[in-house]
Amino acid sequence: MKRIFALFLILAASLIAPAALQAQEAADYDACLALVERDAEAALGMARTLKLRGGEEEAGGMHCEALALMQLDRPADAGTAFFDLAERMLRADDALRSQIYAQAGDAWAIAGASKLAVKAYDNAIARMPEDPTYYAGRARVKAIAEEWEGVRDDAAEALALDPNYPDPMLLRSAANRKLGYPNASLVDANHAVELNPHSLDALLERGLVHMALDDKASAWNDWSALLRYAEETGRLDHPAAVAAKTYLAQ
Repeated sequence: MKRIFALFLILAASLIAPAALQAQEAADYDACLALVERDAEAALGMARTLKLRGGEEEAGGMHCEALALMQLDRPADAGTAFFDLAERMLRADDALRSQIYAQAGDAWAIAGASKLAVKAYDNAIARMPEDPTYYAGRARVKAIAEEWEGVRDDAAEALALDPNYPDPMLLRSAANRKLGYPNASLVDANHAVELNPHSLDALLERGLVHMALDDKASAWNDWSALLRYAEETGRLDHPAAVAAKTYLAQ
């Protein structure tokens, strides 16, 4: 995503700036990105300096600022920065703007601002209605807010575009399980495990579905397999493995 945005800057700058200036703008943006994980506070300061220069450097600064805010555990502010950038990218193509809107949605979801997160994903979907990732993203946002009917609807939209997309498959399974339809959940959970038998998330969800169906033995089998795969691959700290260990201890 960072490199995609950098490419946008270079392409947009080519319409208005000489080659030397294009190279400098891209280098400044790259330097800011490189600083984000190493020193987010310094990256934030650099980003705000870039913003003051205007033009394409301002856009690069806004994106780097949003990423730095995420690194600094300020997701609400990051969401606003991503969204404002997407709103101002009037010359960018829909595919790129949708990605920035989605970043805003994810940031706001982490911050607990579910209505704003859904709004951001609404904008992404409006621009790229044939891309299943944005329906899956909006379903994920709604799952965090426990809006299970909306989760089911968005997951279904994503699966209509890509029937073998694991993330919305598990989201629809969880939604049907929460709404009291475990048999429907089992169809999606089984499919997800068939697609990736070693998926920790898929095994966790299918175990939960088996429990909803009062099939404790099958649930235990799924969670035991999950922990075995997690141990073999050094992922015992994965959230699904932690959850499975808790369920097996009950």
